[in-house]
Amino acid sequence: MGQLIEFKRCYILHDEDIIGNLEPQQFDRAYWQDKSEYETVFGGRGGSIKISINGQPSILRRYLRGGMVRRLSKDRYLWFGKTRTRPWREWAIMRRAIDAGMPVPRPLGICVSRSGLLYRAAIITACLENTETLAERLTNSVLDQKSWYHLGLLLRRFQEHGFRHADLNANNLLIDQQGQFFIIDFDKARQMKNLEDWQWLTLRRLQRSLEKINRAQNLHYRTTDWQALMDGYQANPQTA
Repeated sequence: MGQLIEFKRCYILHDEDIIGNLEPQQFDRAYWQDKSEYETVFGGRGGSIKISINGQPSILRRYLRGGMVRRLSKDRYLWFGKTRTRPWREWAIMRRAIDAGMPVPRPLGICVSRSGLLYRAAIITACLENTETLAERLTNSVLDQKSWYHLGLLLRRFQEHGFRHADLNANNLLIDQQGQFFIIDFDKARQMKNLEDWQWLTLRRLQRSLEKINRAQNLHYRTTDWQALMDGYQANPQTA
């Protein structure tokens, strides 16, 4: 599952099979800024950078708030115990997704720093090299109907395992040069017991994301693309 290291009011969980022990400063982007491996990752709320730990390309992401609450606190959360923190939950669900055979990045380490009733946190995941977001791909080229169909198949399989992504959008889906898709950013994701109505809300969120980016950037995206995705999603697994 992972090895736990405890410092004074700081808890680190890391994957000992991939990287050695991690120090608290390695979860601080300021630690990496003067190093050659440092690279800003665009998208999200600006909390991610690309780094290298023991030769392992990785993504370091701070947990940052969004919405109105961000005005009160940009990166602090209420403390209810380490296993109820956002990174601990994200670590657990990503490991379950990997065990289920889902194409997701491997979590390498998480860090929770407590201060009284509040905490700050960060997560390090394996970097999926030679990939780009779905939004980036559609900015530059057309995605063929077969790829949209296979994306629908993947999302159906993902949801049939009960995984409910909290923010499925065109920037949280990656695609590599061979056309394989990956799902990233499992903050606030949950594993549900059954398929009910929640899966349609997740899909609608992705559709709205594509439509919004398309209006702003004029993507290579058509309504027939979404229909191809839904054809894959609703396909009979035995005939797909």
